[in-house]
Amino acid sequence: MTARNRPTPVFHFTHVNHLATLVQHGLLCDSEAHEAGVLTAEVGNLGIKDQRRQRAVPLQPGGAVADYVPFYFAPRSPMMYAIAHGNVPSYQGGTARIIYLVSTLERLHELGRFPLLTDRNAALNYADYRTFDPVDPIDDDFIDWGLMAAQYWNNTPDDPQRRERRMAEALVSERVSWDAITGIGTQNEIVANEVRAILAAVDSNTSVNVRPQWYF
Repeated sequence: MTARNRPTPVFHFTHVNHLATLVQHGLLCDSEAHEAGVLTAEVGNLGIKDQRRQRAVPLQPGGAVADYVPFYFAPRSPMMYAIAHGNVPSYQGGTARIIYLVSTLERLHELGRFPLLTDRNAALNYADYRTFDPVDPIDDDFIDWGLMAAQYWNNTPDDPQRRERRMAEALVSERVSWDAITGIGTQNEIVANEVRAILAAVDSNTSVNVRPQWYF
């Protein structure tokens, strides 16, 4: 069994066009973002998002999956792969202008945002849930940490659920304030410089790094 890294990084990706609003108002769950009309570049699969609006969360504070801000436990997710290969009908802009917002489970917990963990894609009705507790080792074998560390996550005949387990999530109810974000990753230096200019304009010193290995 691969041990969990501590602190444990988590990743949320979004279009760079949303950055200035996110710094000022935080990350909103899909339900609130649509109500507020702040999603100017929708990079998610609309069919999956509809599933998330219908899928109930079995732990407190309850609600639907769409009422939570989602984070992955690794970059190069199946969703990023779908975007890179033009398999998201509602978004055909590629990955160059998509950025990663990085936090940690511990930082979210410290800010009182108490993540719920899922062992696979939270849109699936058989996903299992746990409440993150930094002192409780139960989560160490709940997420497939070895798969999160792997570059490739394709299904195999011996393990046909690798893809959905790579999409395990940390869910945070309603919104995440910008002070939870510890860094930003971009695909190239051009977008990194654009991100730095946006951050400077709103007086944020969040670190920005070019991470092409996080993309396809």
